[in-house]
Amino acid sequence: MISYPIDENVRMVKCSSALSQSGLPEFDYALNPYIGCGHGCLYCYAPDIIRHQRGADWGTWVEAKSNISRILRKEVRRLERGTIGLSSVTDPYQPLEERLCLTRSCLEVLRGADFPLIVMTKSALVERDFDILKEFEEVKIWVTISTSNEKLAGLIEPHAANPAQRLQLLKDAEREGFETTAMISPAMVCSEKPDSELMDLVDKISDTGCSNVFIDSLRLRSTAETRIRKFNDLKRGEDDFDIAALFEKSSIFRPGGLGALLSRRYPDIRIELFGR
Repeated sequence: MISYPIDENVRMVKCSSALSQSGLPEFDYALNPYIGCGHGCLYCYAPDIIRHQRGADWGTWVEAKSNISRILRKEVRRLERGTIGLSSVTDPYQPLEERLCLTRSCLEVLRGADFPLIVMTKSALVERDFDILKEFEEVKIWVTISTSNEKLAGLIEPHAANPAQRLQLLKDAEREGFETTAMISPAMVCSEKPDSELMDLVDKISDTGCSNVFIDSLRLRSTAETRIRKFNDLKRGEDDFDIAALFEKSSIFRPGGLGALLSRRYPDIRIELFGR
């Protein structure tokens, strides 16, 4: 139930549950402190997953679960131990988290419980919470980097950390002793040599010390296709990129064929390829 707005685009809501069963093999529970996301990524699949819209464009509104840490405290007392994915749908360290600290409040609950944790983000704000995360017995940090092209990232992920900041986040997390994974998901390419472009990104990830890389192809959902067409119409002629054409190029790019080459080039990195 929606309780009250804190500004035009943000509403505080009450949730009845904090953890939900996960349909992903990597974790048992999903924990999402927010509905909606301020990063505004054009390719985001979340609107099709949550089937929840407020009549506004995706990326322009957020609903924050004000009571989530209190509900979570009750649930971890009665639920069986299992790995928690934070978050499975929208980024737990999106811009609003800096102000509301809902994700941090959840971590304060979980550090006293015996639940392994996987943090998934594209935001350097997670470094704020390294102090709490160090207290977990089992914790992993997964960082999404779709491209190393700064200009492309600024267009398709307008309010997220830039690629250089995310690479630095991987390096910082490794230095602090966390197990990290770089999520090239989706793999976005904009050059005439997509294989070389992807290899260049893996080179940069390798330099951070990260030893796990997940690479997945772009698979657009219907709402993303609509956002991309709208964006392309609005921005046509304003920059060097034809965004619709780049998404089409990325949609047909299949990184799976690089598996053997990547394995030979990076023998110390565990690379998983999907969308072959």
